[in-house]
Amino acid sequence: MRQDDSESVSLLTGAAGGLGRVVAAALARRGSHVVAVVRDQRTGDALQHDIPGLEVLTADLSERNAVHAVADQFLGRHSALHLLVNNAGAHFGRRSVNADGVEMHVAVNHLAGFLLTERLRPALVAGAPSRVVNVVSAAMNDTRQIKIGRRPRPVTLDPAQLDDLRSVNPAQGYRPFTAYARSKLLTLMAGYRLAEQLDGTGVTVNAVHPGLAGTGVVDDMTPAVMKPLSGLIKRSLLTPEQAAQAILRVATDPGLDGVTGRYFDRDTEASTTPVSHDRVLRQRIIELCG
Repeated sequence: MRQDDSESVSLLTGAAGGLGRVVAAALARRGSHVVAVVRDQRTGDALQHDIPGLEVLTADLSERNAVHAVADQFLGRHSALHLLVNNAGAHFGRRSVNADGVEMHVAVNHLAGFLLTERLRPALVAGAPSRVVNVVSAAMNDTRQIKIGRRPRPVTLDPAQLDDLRSVNPAQGYRPFTAYARSKLLTLMAGYRLAEQLDGTGVTVNAVHPGLAGTGVVDDMTPAVMKPLSGLIKRSLLTPEQAAQAILRVATDPGLDGVTGRYFDRDTEASTTPVSHDRVLRQRIIELCG
């Protein structure tokens, strides 16, 4: 049964995480029909209990087939989409690949959102004015986990690596945080290109770094030497409620109507690394991930 086309519809991935729960609840309070994508049914049931009226879709977004299944289910129920928030993300301490042979940071943090956006493009155009919000990370601009020294260390992107999505930083060995940052850079660059492609359709595409919040992802990426201080570290970070406000602003602020192809560091529009503006690389990312 299809949803009433007159109702605003939002789809949010990573809806069961610390930020996702806050964003889902806020969108529902604003009157949007929220479709939440979560990893398992039990988590979805708990989320529905906390947010009445929520529609839940379950999927392991690290798998390409699961992403397509989510898109199929959504399109079977809804003809238009007004907001897509690609929020799902993860950090993996050991290198692994999914069933398709894609490195897991790339699969979860980039490819899932990219494929979902592509599949839902007709619904986004039908729902225009509509927005795509990609949740990324300032780690793209500085991959130092412990900020020693003054010079940032932005993530690099070797064009040769783009021919094999299983390959992450092979010359230097596997560095989990760098792999995480690179997957977010891929999302940013694909978003820049998609914003150009959708220009004139009424669909905007923007990226936001919500700030470093005390969530499970932070637990996963804390260096072993600092694990004993993890509780103290998390208390010094933003709360999920605070960080989620940046996502909600890019998703709903009327002042951003028509604004597209931008990156926001919390509430401020910011610049990104020179490689992110390489138009040839942007196009190559789109071609390889399609």
